[in-house]
Amino acid sequence: LDGLKALHAHHATMGERIDYLEKMLGDSADKHYEELQALKSAHAKHADALARQGKDAGAALAQHASVAERIAYLEKLLGDSADKHAQELNALKTAHEMHSKELSSWKDAHSRLASEAKAHSAKYMSTAERLDLLESRLKHCFSA
Repeated sequence: LDGLKALHAHHATMGERIDYLEKMLGDSADKHYEELQALKSAHAKHADALARQGKDAGAALAQHASVAERIAYLEKLLGDSADKHAQELNALKTAHEMHSKELSSWKDAHSRLASEAKAHSAKYMSTAERLDLLESRLKHCFSA
C-alpha cells in the first residue's frame, strides 16, 4: 500500500493533468495566432509592394509601343519608302524614254543634214577646184 501511495503521489491528479493540457494548448494557440498575424502582415506588405510594382510596370508599358505597333510602324515606313522609290524609278524611266526619243530625233536630223550637205557639196565645186578651173581658163586666154 505504501508503494501505491507513492505511485499516486508521483502521478498528477486528473485536474492537474487537464490544467497542464489546457495551458499547453493555450500557449500553442497563442503562438499559432501570433504567427498567423505575422504571416497576414507580411502578406499584406507583399501585396502592396506587388500592386505598386504593377502600377509602375503598367506606366512603363504605357510609355512604350507594343511589338505589334512597332512592327506596323516599320512596315509603314518601309512601305512608304518603297512606294517613294518606285515613283522615283518610274519618273526616271519616263525621263529616260523622253530623252531617248529626243536623241533619236536629233540623230535623224543630223543624218538628214549630213546627207543634204553631201548632196550640196556634190552639186558645187570646192574652192580649190574652182581656182584650178579659173587658172586653166586664164591660161587658155593668155596663151592663145
